[in-house]
Amino acid sequence: MKYIVNIVFVFWITNNIICQEIKFFNQRPLKNIFLGIAGDGGLASINHEKLHLLSFKLMISNRVGLGLSQDYSFTDPENYYIAIPSNISFCFGRRRLLFELGFGSTVFLNINKPFYEFSFYPIIGYRFQPLTKNKLFIKIFASLPNKLNSDNMSIASSKVLFIPLGINIGKSF
Repeated sequence: MKYIVNIVFVFWITNNIICQEIKFFNQRPLKNIFLGIAGDGGLASINHEKLHLLSFKLMISNRVGLGLSQDYSFTDPENYYIAIPSNISFCFGRRRLLFELGFGSTVFLNINKPFYEFSFYPIIGYRFQPLTKNKLFIKIFASLPNKLNSDNMSIASSKVLFIPLGINIGKSF
């Protein structure tokens, strides 16, 4: 757990040092709030995202959310999970359509038992990021979890329902 906290801290420090508020003629909205369907947040999640403009063609995206998931059995699930997804990614593009590459992690807290599972994964996606406030935000992505087969660091041996493809729909402000 200490290792995870250190990684998050390094990402946070790096992000604050590198990311400066860059003023462009088109003041792009820097925050998104959205509903995630499938993907890294379980079956459904509510997320908040902050964008940091590095240049006209490059942005860093930080996201954290809260979601729900279950085990593989759809008809009679035994375990339900609270999912806490977070990620950092780089968005490449000029205007509204952006290509996204990054890394994410999700902590799955088992509601029925005092147990958690952690997954770390790469993210690749494509997003429609509006240029003005109060507009529709859409992102389609794939997040493939690792297969380390070690307890609490991979979902390879667990029963958590992790859907690798997801869609996010929300509002930019």
